[in-house]
Amino acid sequence: MAATKIYIPVGWLEQRRPLRRTGERRTSLASPGGSWSNTAVHRAFAMITGALRHHQAMDSKGSYSSRSQGNPLSMVRELAHLYRFHLENFSDRVRMQLDEAKHVEDLVTRKAGLELSGLDVLEVGPGQYLTQLLYFSKNNRAVGIDRDVIDQRASMSTYIEMLRDNGWFRTTKTLGRKLLGIDRKYAAAIRQSLDVDKIPDVVVHRMDVREMTFPERSFDFVYSRAVLHHLDDVGRAIAEIARVMRPGGACYLTLHPYTSPTGCLDPRIYTAQRNEVEGWPHLRQAADNRLLPANAMVNRLRIGEWKKLFADLMPECEFIFARIDDDGVAQRARALHERGELTEYSLDELLTGEMAVFWKKPMP
Repeated sequence: MAATKIYIPVGWLEQRRPLRRTGERRTSLASPGGSWSNTAVHRAFAMITGALRHHQAMDSKGSYSSRSQGNPLSMVRELAHLYRFHLENFSDRVRMQLDEAKHVEDLVTRKAGLELSGLDVLEVGPGQYLTQLLYFSKNNRAVGIDRDVIDQRASMSTYIEMLRDNGWFRTTKTLGRKLLGIDRKYAAAIRQSLDVDKIPDVVVHRMDVREMTFPERSFDFVYSRAVLHHLDDVGRAIAEIARVMRPGGACYLTLHPYTSPTGCLDPRIYTAQRNEVEGWPHLRQAADNRLLPANAMVNRLRIGEWKKLFADLMPECEFIFARIDDDGVAQRARALHERGELTEYSLDELLTGEMAVFWKKPMP
């Protein structure tokens, strides 16, 4: 096992938001002439109510990165935070994600001798905008998997399916982004950055990374960005990723440690209000009441636990730690230690913003 440390500005992490998805069926509910008949309206209503009942029964199997909230105020609050977040420098965020994909591509070539061209590539949890999956698909046979429905082409049947499987909270967020024009702005930025006239559809299978149906040795490269920390049974996911990789193939997986300054995933960490959740309140019982409910499941594995899981299932993997390069954050961590707070966590744990794992699967 090898470990590498890099340093990143604190603002970089605050621009990185995990999320995941897909949808393929398209069924028109309108009459052939395009108008909605009474029958179609009744049919749509029945589908929507059936979808809600289904989601209530299946809620525990929802998205990697979101969960339904019973409090409408919580939803309104997060939508407001997301609106501010997405309208701030969205074109810079698209470029950052594409630059990151290019960095990963170069790293895989350098470390594994694997040129990402003409290969079978899998991305786990590609995100609602599919930015990095689109990048990898330009020169490879790339597919994604997610438990969510992703709306690549808007249709009533897609939204009903989204309501059924993603839940009302996530569906409302998707519709909100579209009504506010956020998705349109992102699509334009992606087209410009990829230098294409139209964003192509990509294949995203509805599938749980812990129970993939792909045959063994299906992929030359597996990529996942900020998904694994949303799982409660990470070992199964890591074992499945190793299973579907071909010998000589590689994977690059990133995760967000719970012990990082933004590990709570309070919605404010992605906005100018992030100063309201500074100081690791999710690790300090006395400050925990400052947090807004996170609309995501986050496991609480510490870095040592992550390392053991990967070392057991991906022997000789390499760990790459991104340390937050911000003097103010480091000073707050040291001040807390001096006051006797959070001493059960090392400064390295508190200041690690991201952990990445690179592994080349050995030949038999």
